Order: sequence, then structure tokens, then C-alpha cells
Amino acid sequence: MTIKDDAELDVTELKQLLERVRETIHQAPNRVRHSMNSFVIAVGSYVKALTDRAIQTAEEIGVVNVNMGNTSCKVPDAAEYIRKVQKRGTINKKRKTVKC
Repeated sequence: MTIKDDAELDVTELKQLLERVRETIHQAPNRVRHSMNSFVIAVGSYVKALTDRAIQTAEEIGVVNVNMGNTSCKVPDAAEYIRKVQKRGTINKKRKTVKC
């Protein structure tokens, strides 16, 4: 979704996955919660048609708690993060390559 054009994406499947995240994120294991939160941010930031739905999902989810051990790492607030991308004007700005 970060490099593919929106026309190439299965938007229906992404909507279903957002719904699944909304329903299950707080019962999921630590790393899965973190990945789910990142997924919501990615959908909201890279798929223009789903930005509003991703923000709504993030607001319904609320705060995502992940035990990161004794580090200073924090889980970003997905709704706030997506709004920041919106304000910057870079919603749907695709990347040229993927870095692993």
C-alpha cells in the first residue's frame, strides 16, 4: 500500500482488516497490538479513500498499550499521527521503493 497505486489495492479487504483491528486489538499479544496500530496508521496515511475510516477506527480503539520493556519507546496515537500527515498534505504520497 505504500508503493502501489490505490487502484491496485483491494480496498474492501483493507476495510475488513480495519474492522478486525478495531474488534481485536486490545485482546491481541503485545507485538501484534503494535503491528495493528501501525497498520491503521499506514492505511490512513497511504490510502486516501480510507483515511477518514482509519481515523475513526483509531479513535474507537483509543490508547494502545504495548509493553516495550525498559525502553523509552512509545506507541504512537494513530488518529493523531494520521491527522499530522493530513495537515502536512502528504496523504496518499507513495514511496518509490520499499526498505527492509
